Amino acid sequence: MVEDGVLTRISVFEPAGLTTDRGFGVGASAVEIKAAYGDALQTEPHHYVGLPAEYLTAWVGGPPADPYVQDPAARGVRYETNAEGVVEQIHLGGPSIQYVEGCL
Repeated sequence: MVEDGVLTRISVFEPAGLTTDRGFGVGASAVEIKAAYGDALQTEPHHYVGLPAEYLTAWVGGPPADPYVQDPAARGVRYETNAEGVVEQIHLGGPSIQYVEGCL
């Protein structure tokens, strides 16, 4: 994703074989991700799919004070899981990883 000429987010989805710095890729389970990140992970229900689908977000430096990060210097990773609790998409970058629609 590019905003005002600046790359703000990279999204990974199937069939990409890429993984995060923790070794998680599309197809990983939410249970594994929660165990790996522990309290550093923010969780919220998916906006369009019922539980256990959710968004699992980790920010560099740990959980933020506010639930919605706006600092343009912030960096994080967001795992988007489906109704089976399996990662379907991974978003990496700044605050734009929080966009539900993939845009403003």
